[in-house]
Amino acid sequence: MNALKFKYIRQSVGIFLVTMGSPLIFFFKEFLGFGGSSAFTIAGLALGCVLLISEDTLKVWYKPNIVTFRLAAYFTVLSYAYMYYFNPTYWMPSLMFRETGNYLFIIGFFVLLLGVSSDIKKEFLPVVSILTFFGSICLIYSMATNPFFIIGQRATVVFGDGSTSASGNPHVYARNAFAAVFSSYLLLKDSNLRWKLFCLGNIFLSLIVLMLTQARSTLLAFFFALGIFLFYNVRRMNVGKAIRSFFSAQNIVIMVSLLAVIVAVFIIEGNLIDIIYSYYENASTTFVKALLTAAGLAGEKEVDASAMGRVGNFAYFSELLEDEPWLIFLGKGYRFFYLDIPLLESLLDYGIMGFFSFGMMNWIFFKDSLRTIRDNKNNMNIFFCYLFFTYFVGIFTGGRPNDTPYWFVYAFLIRFVGMEYLKTYKKEEAPTSLAENTES
Repeated sequence: MNALKFKYIRQSVGIFLVTMGSPLIFFFKEFLGFGGSSAFTIAGLALGCVLLISEDTLKVWYKPNIVTFRLAAYFTVLSYAYMYYFNPTYWMPSLMFRETGNYLFIIGFFVLLLGVSSDIKKEFLPVVSILTFFGSICLIYSMATNPFFIIGQRATVVFGDGSTSASGNPHVYARNAFAAVFSSYLLLKDSNLRWKLFCLGNIFLSLIVLMLTQARSTLLAFFFALGIFLFYNVRRMNVGKAIRSFFSAQNIVIMVSLLAVIVAVFIIEGNLIDIIYSYYENASTTFVKALLTAAGLAGEKEVDASAMGRVGNFAYFSELLEDEPWLIFLGKGYRFFYLDIPLLESLLDYGIMGFFSFGMMNWIFFKDSLRTIRDNKNNMNIFFCYLFFTYFVGIFTGGRPNDTPYWFVYAFLIRFVGMEYLKTYKKEEAPTSLAENTES
């Protein structure tokens, strides 16, 4: 392995740890006991940032997407200013220190990304596919060895000693499975036989994990992304080619081998089918309840508590806007109320300018993602565009506009997605200048 390839693998691991590393961090922190506090999480993120550093760091920077960069910079400066000067509910020294640390992590990660070459794309997806597979294995191992785990509950690595089985975060494992499906699929085309077997196995395992976690927002994002995939990839002229490719000798060997492994697993674990079906039934039922509750069509016994909470939050926001219509100009202040709908909370907290910058930034990300998927030129960017859909759905269904998981992914999109030109400068000619980005 040459030094350049090793650097790209190392940087790929760093990007993964920051943007998608929560499942592994939670497993090592909670299950293996490497530290129950946030210090281990911070250490994991810091390690990811350190792995991005190379000899080119702060010498050659690549130009980001200027439009989304300006919108992101405006929202960041606005929200940070609100934290200090318009903060009616959040002013505590410890919390302010933590919030400042979050901003520094986001900005530091973005600055380091500016020094990462787009040539990393060849090593990035194999790294993601392997690490997401490891994340799914960690989840299943945690479930299998937890004596308090009950078949039917949402799959997650639980916090503490496992006795409080509900205290985990299934969403990060659902997003890990989402990432595994799309990264592995994008690797299938140009992979050898062993990689294809691994990728197909990872896709199959990840679909099961996605169902076990019962994370409705990620499931919604998955079907949304699947629809976009079918729209841009299924063409009449490609159907015949796809059929011929599917029935090639190599693919038949792969499918038969995978099917044999699956059948063997089901034979060894006789009740596995019943378990998977029960999870499917439970997930589909709760998903339908959530949709009916959000639409106001659920009966008394069909109400979904989580969706009802968001409905109540939206009603609170509507009443507040009716009583204080002037809040639309400046908002109510930094993290005023947890709406669990980030797009609306950006308006509630920061007024029309916060709403415009945050909403417009996400809209441009969405359009650039569709264009990147349509053009089909760079699998690394295509993968992150699919991953973005989980966060695009999330701005309507859960979280806060300042949450770091959103902004770590936003930082990657600003750096790599939406660029259509290439122009670089030699170090000796412009040691501190911006080098314009590679292809979209």
